[in-house]
Amino acid sequence: MSIHFLSDEKELLKRLQAGDEESFEQIFRYYYALLYVHAYKKIGDRELAKDIVQDLFAAIWKNRQVLNIETTLSNYLYTSVRNRVIDVWAKEKNRNKYLASLTLESTVSNGNIVELLQEKMLAEQIENTLKQLPPRVRQIFEMSRNQYLTYREIAQELQLSEHTVRGYIKEALRALRFKVGASLWMIFVLFLKYF
Repeated sequence: MSIHFLSDEKELLKRLQAGDEESFEQIFRYYYALLYVHAYKKIGDRELAKDIVQDLFAAIWKNRQVLNIETTLSNYLYTSVRNRVIDVWAKEKNRNKYLASLTLESTVSNGNIVELLQEKMLAEQIENTLKQLPPRVRQIFEMSRNQYLTYREIAQELQLSEHTVRGYIKEALRALRFKVGASLWMIFVLFLKYF
């Protein structure tokens, strides 16, 4: 049976709403292949297209008594398929974003935990080494690294020569290099980061 006239659709819908399985089967047989092709063209996945159309017909049967179709049956079905395809796209997009964030988060988390522990241990070693420095050397080193003062500014504030300030900084860096065993650059970067 072909459903070409609006009056045929209205009659089929009335019988469907009354629970007539034959009406449902007629609608299913007539529209299933058309809707499947429509869904497949949109998403390009045969199984997913089949699922979308089957879910649509299952929802129609389940909600048959409260089904309110204000347009033609054809328009309603095609619009429903389109909306379900859009839902699939949205879910897939969100799923991909979520999976990407989990992968990135996992990679970053695992890498960061190890890095953070190493940095924390190194920062503790630096702090312990600085505590062992003579008070004047430590003071000058911290003025340089914490207060970002230049050698000239430190020299003026403490009434020392720039050469003396430079010597104290070198002494502090030498002690750090020896005690911590890290490169001068690594010590400098971490010191600025944590202190």
